[in-house]
Amino acid sequence: MTIDKVMAKDIVTVRKDQTVSDALKLMRKHKISRLPAISSKTNELVGIVTEKDIATKIASAKYEEVPLSHMRISTIMTGDVITGAPSDSKVKILKLMVDNHIGGIPIIDDNDIVGMVTKTDFLRNVDTKPYDETPIKDIMTNRVITVSPDDRLVHARRLMIDNDVARLVVVNSGLIMGIITAKDMAKTIVEFKERVPEKYQHTQIRNLFVQEVMSQTIETTTKDATIAQVANIMVSKEFSGMPVSDDKNKVQGIVSKSDILRYVYDHSRKRGNY
Repeated sequence: MTIDKVMAKDIVTVRKDQTVSDALKLMRKHKISRLPAISSKTNELVGIVTEKDIATKIASAKYEEVPLSHMRISTIMTGDVITGAPSDSKVKILKLMVDNHIGGIPIIDDNDIVGMVTKTDFLRNVDTKPYDETPIKDIMTNRVITVSPDDRLVHARRLMIDNDVARLVVVNSGLIMGIITAKDMAKTIVEFKERVPEKYQHTQIRNLFVQEVMSQTIETTTKDATIAQVANIMVSKEFSGMPVSDDKNKVQGIVSKSDILRYVYDHSRKRGNY
């Protein structure tokens, strides 16, 4: 099956001369985590920007003193974009995503963006064997990057960068208290920069704490839940990852769309039927 049968055709884009605030508003409105960036003159693809880019870059020392109103998408976007073609097979696109650790690929035809494929598109139909029989414990990440509610937001941001993750589990004495994602962080940092005068931002951003930003209403899964069950929750509730807990709410691991995608790819490659 070719990717044009799977890809989303209603593509939301952002111009490279628009601001970071513009991009975040588009992401919230359309409930997406990445935007293809296009040229203001030709509408051709020139980059891609994600929530993780916004969260990790706009609070960096490099851009700390740049006013938010002056921070353009061209400043923080990834310029070297991996793309696919409508005639590419699903497994080829899946391989690109797994090998390059990316969550979405623009589909290009004759220099025009004609579609977008994300992890979610591959998670919609995993209710068959072996996905409805394989437990999450077989694919989950056992080493969980955690923070405390009392940790500073700048510390959480550094953990995301150093470990190349888009979510951190918030724990207190081993118990899961919440989760903080790149989306939470991006929203908070943008609002902070809009609210606090530039001359105070350097010192005051260090007074933001994880407990002020984290999502406290959190859904967890158990290690015996199947891949199909967890994938269904992620798709229906728009989660990109879920902590795995025991019956005492202690963290045992974490499972992400990337973990499931990797398993789907490995199985599909071995069977040669995807």
